[in-house]
Amino acid sequence: MREGRLDLAEYERRLVVVQAARVRKDLTPAVADLPDGSGRTGPGLRISAADRERALVRLAGALTDGRLQARAYTDAEELLNRAVTYSDVDAVVGNLDAKASHAERDQAIARIEAAVAGGLLDPAERHDRLAAVRRATTDAQLAALVADLPAGAGAARSPRASHADREAAVAHLHDAVEAGVLDLPEFDERVRAVYAARLRDELARVVADLPDPATEPAPTPAFLPSAPPVVLAPQPPSFEAGMTAARVAGFGLFLMIGIVIVLGMAGLTALAIVVGSVSAIVFVGVLLWTRRTMTAAIAAESVPQAENRFPVGVEPFPSRATWVDVDPAEWTPEEEPPRTRTLGKHKGDLLAMTALVLPDGTPVAITGGRDNTARVWDLSDDSWRHTLDGHTHDVVGIAAMVLPDGVPVAVTISPDRTARVWDLRDGSPRDAPLKVGFEPHGVSCLSLADGTPVVVVHNVTDGIRRWDLRDHKLLGKVAHGSYDGFVDAMFPVVLPDGTAIALGTDWEGPIKAFDLKTGETRFTLLGHTHAVRSIDTAVLPDGTPVAVSVSGDKTIRIWDLHRHTLRHTITGLLHTQEAVVCTSLPDGTPIAVACDYERNKAVRDLRDGSELPYRLALGGDLLIPVTLPDETLILGLSEDPSAAVVHPLT
Repeated sequence: MREGRLDLAEYERRLVVVQAARVRKDLTPAVADLPDGSGRTGPGLRISAADRERALVRLAGALTDGRLQARAYTDAEELLNRAVTYSDVDAVVGNLDAKASHAERDQAIARIEAAVAGGLLDPAERHDRLAAVRRATTDAQLAALVADLPAGAGAARSPRASHADREAAVAHLHDAVEAGVLDLPEFDERVRAVYAARLRDELARVVADLPDPATEPAPTPAFLPSAPPVVLAPQPPSFEAGMTAARVAGFGLFLMIGIVIVLGMAGLTALAIVVGSVSAIVFVGVLLWTRRTMTAAIAAESVPQAENRFPVGVEPFPSRATWVDVDPAEWTPEEEPPRTRTLGKHKGDLLAMTALVLPDGTPVAITGGRDNTARVWDLSDDSWRHTLDGHTHDVVGIAAMVLPDGVPVAVTISPDRTARVWDLRDGSPRDAPLKVGFEPHGVSCLSLADGTPVVVVHNVTDGIRRWDLRDHKLLGKVAHGSYDGFVDAMFPVVLPDGTAIALGTDWEGPIKAFDLKTGETRFTLLGHTHAVRSIDTAVLPDGTPVAVSVSGDKTIRIWDLHRHTLRHTITGLLHTQEAVVCTSLPDGTPIAVACDYERNKAVRDLRDGSELPYRLALGGDLLIPVTLPDETLILGLSEDPSAAVVHPLT
């Protein structure tokens, strides 16, 4: 099971068989398709997660080099994710090496073109063979098409044309139109040929009969004034040059003083006076030049950089647009990127965030960073509302809730060993800070079964503390239960039966559920084979409490917290997901959103684990959902690490 050959349900089924066995032969069916310590292999053995990952990598490589089409790749990836034995995997990837790649097709086309250039093939046969090469799917088919052609005849075919090559060819055609070499109808025809070309040779043939502007500049008409010479603006002086001169002067001064002292001790007084005088004059001159250089550098820094970017007499931007006539039937509009909004910045990196809908319906976001503050933003117009200032160290965790009396509050924690409670109506602190001990790591707000609003602070080394948010009374402290050493993260939740638990995980162990009152382990969720990075919880429309976890094993797992079982496992992810949050859409669909550091996202339906077609551009380890009546917002890290970005689910 640790190797990924068995899921949890299959493991438990076989465990029942093993426990019920009376003689040795009864044990054989439970492990017949599993490898043993002797290194036994075979197509009938169950595949491990590592081998499945290697097969997926081979599949991605085949897609990249053209041996597999996109639609076939999707089907093959699904088959690999469902594969059970090595024979199932071999049926998917066993014949990939026999497929024809882009490079092999290019080699075949090069041999055909070389044969045409050498007179071995006529144009009609060339056309037929090139069409057959593009249809070929295996190496054997390509080899049969060029078997009667010499391998080294003619010049090698040029590489495939890139976007930059096509743009350069279009610019060449523009120059020809401006010089009067091409008329507009022929220009349109050649532009279409450029964008249809796949090879550099084809591009070269389109512009072969046109003058090269680099070697054949167009003459200036007599009735036009000659262009003024381009004079590059002088480079401004820099601090670096001034500081280098100062260092050289200082080193030279000490050296000359040493020489003068040696000459004086040797009795060469006159020579010592001459050397000392010359050294003093040179030293003063270098100091004056250093001062002028650094003064000029300061003045240059006050000038906008745009003034020095372009040569003197040259326009920074062209005065008129350049147009390319393209047939609308050949134009494919680019897909519009998802709409995003960026909130204001902190003076340091963003470390924590949360969101809350106030009693009047206003959605707000609270962000905390390395500037020792938390800031409140109005998500209806992205404006700043309050700054929560009071910590003496970074704000590393934030939670928020609305108290039973209707007062919205936020709780922030910091390495200054305090948690502070804030009134979100005006940003003022409520009572004295709470003492959370050394190294607080996480904070959550929740309502117990009896309606008591509590804040739960997780301390990496000391355990979990709980306070009543109404009077800030300490309700209790529990240790980490059966974990040995540190616990990396805790995620409190109240089950439908009213039991308050915390889902905890360290960097090696499974997910364990602790009773928040006693600290005893209630149950354990087994399945992940690497460290769990993030967990969130939700309640499905049918009342089932679920947890969603992401792990270094590149899977997303959905757990049933009522039955303590695994509901769904989502595999096939290219990167480790770093954060996951649960929320719902305006129509009530429960979803989970996960992302990694490569700005890839996964939006899944919590009921069946299916992927939903929502476009987001998220990255990092911070995600916060905001569910509104007409839309769902996801907050995450922007490309600027000091600001948060708001993504509508579209």
